[in-house]
Amino acid sequence: MKRRLFPLLIPCLTVALWGSNLTALESFGAEAGLVQSVSEESSAGTKQGMGQMTARDLLNSQMDAGADAIADAMTQAAGDATGDASAQAADSSSSTVEIEEGGTPLSAGPVDDEYSNLAIADVDNYVNVRSTPDTNGEVMGKMYDGSVAQVLSTTGSGEDAWFQVVSGDVQGYIKAEFFLYGEEAAAVIDDYVTKYAKVKADRLNVRQSPDIEASRIGYLDNGEKAKLLENDGEWMKVEYADGQAGWVAGEYVTIEEEFLHAKSIAEEQAELEAQRKAAARAAQSEAAAPEDTTITVSAPASYSTNEELRSSIVEYAKQFLGNSYRSGGRSLESGTDCSGFTCYLFAEFGYSLSRTPQGQWTSNGRSISAEEAQPGDIVCYSSNGSKCTHVALYLGDGQIIHSANSRRGVVIDSIYYDDTYIGVKNVID
Repeated sequence: MKRRLFPLLIPCLTVALWGSNLTALESFGAEAGLVQSVSEESSAGTKQGMGQMTARDLLNSQMDAGADAIADAMTQAAGDATGDASAQAADSSSSTVEIEEGGTPLSAGPVDDEYSNLAIADVDNYVNVRSTPDTNGEVMGKMYDGSVAQVLSTTGSGEDAWFQVVSGDVQGYIKAEFFLYGEEAAAVIDDYVTKYAKVKADRLNVRQSPDIEASRIGYLDNGEKAKLLENDGEWMKVEYADGQAGWVAGEYVTIEEEFLHAKSIAEEQAELEAQRKAAARAAQSEAAAPEDTTITVSAPASYSTNEELRSSIVEYAKQFLGNSYRSGGRSLESGTDCSGFTCYLFAEFGYSLSRTPQGQWTSNGRSISAEEAQPGDIVCYSSNGSKCTHVALYLGDGQIIHSANSRRGVVIDSIYYDDTYIGVKNVID
């Protein structure tokens, strides 16, 4: 009799467990539904949808946890293969990018792609980065709309969820509702790359219109960068001071791609001072500060063959083994992401590459097969099947070096370390 009754108890136990978990989930959903993306600094206006997305991600995390608990209970009650299969099914339903609570590190999932822990600020103007996960924390810096960050951990849930982030030289906490994160961020990341015109002349005039006879409205010195607004090849329209635009001769600048980052208090003060000086240049006559289009360059390294160049790129890359991964990072030394790693490596050898994996896949070099790959080529991967989400530098002998993710940093792997391989790009010859 007991053996016949026991199987009948399993469905009842399952229904009871589902009922208790659904009650908890409904309560959580009501709490998460209160999340709204309202500027921390002002109550004027809202950005609809962002808070709901973050709440939904956290709700999915809670639902996964609930499913796991139910599967575990069924396994213990039944003690047979059916319970084991239910537990495995619950495990396999987990998201590849998990948001864990309590300040623990985020999982990058089974696929090492560029966007595992990437977040993009989605605010009206800016949001403060604070020293602690509450509005009483010290302001460490500001993240302006469109700035990118690497999410280190999360704490809290619903409207009290906070991300611990690092962006540029700023690290701290921001409410999760102010970010695009995960798949939402990956879908739009290429729209958040900012192009700059970097001056290679000793001094370059900024003119009112794209004509050598046009009035000068300012100037830029060697190494200065101005946001690129338009590019017709011969002339480029740039924002040379805050809110002020003009034109520079294209032959005296190079184009660079970067992400926006958080600004520390000191960095913002320095930037405001630089903008003040740039605006003051408009008052100087061209005679007082004449244009100097002399281009001073260091003698480039000489390579007798492409093989020698490729070998030099590979050896240069290896010196960064073990360095940290940082989403949107700008430095090989202090840390960058996968596309930053290849972009900045090639920049040292005079090549200008896109700042994103998709950009390198679609816009740089020519496509070749894995059998044709040579040391110094770029190997591309796609975790979603629709766009390139990760890139690496080919070392030869079936190996790559890449800035893998926040857990591993810069490492050497097999070219087929991941089954998301999609192709190779030759940018050298």
